[in-house]
Amino acid sequence: MISTLRFLIACIAAAVFWTGAAVQAAEPMLRVKAKLTAFDGQVMSLEVLSSPAGVMKAGDPFTVSVLPGTRYVGSDKTSLAVLKPGDYAGAAVTEGRDRALTAQEIYLYAPDLRGTGEGRFPEGDRLIVNGTVSAVQPVSADGKQAGSLTLHYRGALLSGLGRGKTLCEGRAAPPAYASALACEGDAVLAVPPGAPVAALTVGDRSLLTVGSTLTVAMTKDGDKNVTPGVVVEKPEIVEKPQSTP
Repeated sequence: MISTLRFLIACIAAAVFWTGAAVQAAEPMLRVKAKLTAFDGQVMSLEVLSSPAGVMKAGDPFTVSVLPGTRYVGSDKTSLAVLKPGDYAGAAVTEGRDRALTAQEIYLYAPDLRGTGEGRFPEGDRLIVNGTVSAVQPVSADGKQAGSLTLHYRGALLSGLGRGKTLCEGRAAPPAYASALACEGDAVLAVPPGAPVAALTVGDRSLLTVGSTLTVAMTKDGDKNVTPGVVVEKPEIVEKPQSTP
């Protein structure tokens, strides 16, 4: 199974996939990676695989209700070599003391997901950066040299860093509500060998098969958990060797 957005899915983050969900603004969003153990068409029964520290522990059972507007996204393993300038992509990254960015996970969005969570913003102990690919250098064929990915993005605010330096941060606002402080920036990401790359596509609830691995963005609606968006990892197909007669 490939690694996904802890969202955001933010992101995956992040209102990353979940634009248009009314519950998004009402309650804090929690992203949990879990195994689907049952689904009756309305309520998912799940078992925690990982979650933000101190929130839930591995193995904990919980339930989440889907909504009429819940968005389902399929996540399929791919490689950095597939990305090209003009694609819309994102990454979960860590920032070093020298402000250098290193990608932990990379996401290639399908055309109908273009614009998802555009900007640069924190999610837990990581940053999420979503934008248009302007340059890409794949990891070396022998896997010894890191690759790189440059994303051009729109943000919400230009912050001063001192010594004449600035940084474009935040999520891009819809054009109709864009602030005069809105900005554009470029993020250059180092991509270490082995960093997972996922291709994200719009799906439907047929993706929810028992045993699948999900990243669930959830919030509270009264006393129950509800989700505006689910990312479903597609299992890798392992070909069995043919037996000889």
